[in-house]
Amino acid sequence: MQPFRPILEKTVKTTNRVLIRPRHFAPLAAAIALSLAGCGGGGGGLPTAASPSAASQTSLSGTAIDAPIANAEITITAGAPLNDPGASTVGTVTADGSGGFTLAVTLPASAQPIFANAVDPANTGVVLTSYLGSSTALAAAGVLTPSNLPDLDISPVTTAALAVFAQVNGGSYASLTPATYATTLQTYRSDILAIAAAIRAVGDNLCTPSPVPTSTTNLAAAIAAGSNLSSGNSMTLSAAASTLGGNCPSVLASLPQQISADPRFGPELDLGDVIDAGIHTVPAGGYMLQGLVAETGMTASSTTSNPVNPANVFTDAAVNIDAAGNVTSVDGNVAGTLVGNLLTLTVTDGSQIYNLRGKVGTIAPALVSGGQGWSVQAGGTNTATGVLTSFQAVLAPAGAQPVWNGVAVPTGASSADGVQCASGLPLRLDAFVVGVGGGSVGECLIPGAGGWTMTAPLALANPFNFDDHSGAVLSALSLGTALTATAWTETASAPFVLSDATASFSLGGNSAAPILGETYYVMGTDAVVFSGSSGNSLFSMHGNVLNRLGEGPGNSVDAPNSQAQDH
Repeated sequence: MQPFRPILEKTVKTTNRVLIRPRHFAPLAAAIALSLAGCGGGGGGLPTAASPSAASQTSLSGTAIDAPIANAEITITAGAPLNDPGASTVGTVTADGSGGFTLAVTLPASAQPIFANAVDPANTGVVLTSYLGSSTALAAAGVLTPSNLPDLDISPVTTAALAVFAQVNGGSYASLTPATYATTLQTYRSDILAIAAAIRAVGDNLCTPSPVPTSTTNLAAAIAAGSNLSSGNSMTLSAAASTLGGNCPSVLASLPQQISADPRFGPELDLGDVIDAGIHTVPAGGYMLQGLVAETGMTASSTTSNPVNPANVFTDAAVNIDAAGNVTSVDGNVAGTLVGNLLTLTVTDGSQIYNLRGKVGTIAPALVSGGQGWSVQAGGTNTATGVLTSFQAVLAPAGAQPVWNGVAVPTGASSADGVQCASGLPLRLDAFVVGVGGGSVGECLIPGAGGWTMTAPLALANPFNFDDHSGAVLSALSLGTALTATAWTETASAPFVLSDATASFSLGGNSAAPILGETYYVMGTDAVVFSGSSGNSLFSMHGNVLNRLGEGPGNSVDAPNSQAQDH
């Protein structure tokens, strides 16, 4: 298959046609991205909301930029993605020789889910899809611009997320809403990463599958079907390797970590996009920022491991967000913008400068004292080296403190995600280690006032570990010394960051002795970071009460009646 072409961009406006001003992204060989982004053409707010009971005429204009996709096929569907049962086409257009297109559609009057689909006519096996929201919400939003919907893309991540949603919902999209989509992202993050990795491996010609899949959407569906998702003991990386065959298994394990730290894809893994004009997830005011910078060793175009700086705790005690969403700090080490829940930052950490892009979500009030806290999950690059970097942080008012034992823990024995515990919260982490492979680890977590205690589980589901396909097995990972009771304590300068200096893991056939290092966890985020002699690795957390975030007041993933919409 030919590599995926770069970005498609569009604007949406009711009634009138809109002229667009393209945003210029770096060349993107990993995805076709269809962005709701453009120039609204003047000041003022959104038009009066369309009536939910009436169909709405909507104009779509866009262009394929950065190596244009000549004659790209764009299809907007209602009810289901392109080629799925229940899909009805509401509009199609063929892009011109420069990748530009204009499309007028009438959205259904009922609140059906709407999908954007893109097919490369030069390689019709490249089919990607994304959930846009309900037809009534899209019509009521009026002009969809970077000021009210900043990050809506068709990519391997969105395609994988929809495949997972369909698999766990019996092939139906009837229950797909912004809230259920966000819950899918948080619950099945590591599974979505593995499927997105398979799409990238094929679409970017990183391997030769056998047999060649008929389309990337069919590939995603086949992997989701073979992943044992609904059992709590998913084997998605193994399912991806088995489905692809050929020489693809050896390239899969590194890609999930690359995708999660990439500023183009990482934001799509967390929550969705709030459709709200002028609304920011974090209110204007002063905050402190506490987090972790963890370079992956990979670049956006290569999974080859490069030298990295050790994971480093970052703090800034005086960050300000104004009413327009501008982010600044007194010392100049933090600068950026917040639009909806999309945060774009430049962070100066000592001599290193990072350009970052990610999502912000509300942390449950029970986990923070002294004010509301927000979790930041972002990916970006070290500006000097180009190395992809994970940035996980907490924004909180000055004086706020974490309440690590504010989370509900099962009483007595419990089991979840293939992890059985005599006491504590069952915790499953899926590891993707660059150059080594993938594996899973189970722990039993007991929260305390100043951190966590980790103990070994009673049992793990069998089989539990992902198969490794590069000649080794990630056979054991200990988040404490020999899996004995080990304390994760608050970092002195950043109490919202837990750390444990006694972690280790072994690499099966590649290492007779465990690799020693330090683990970190930032409140509300989706991954534990291991930093040791092998570099920095992210261990993706299966969805649980620790990483369940909302996009803002009234728009929690646990509040299905929320009026806000996302992707």
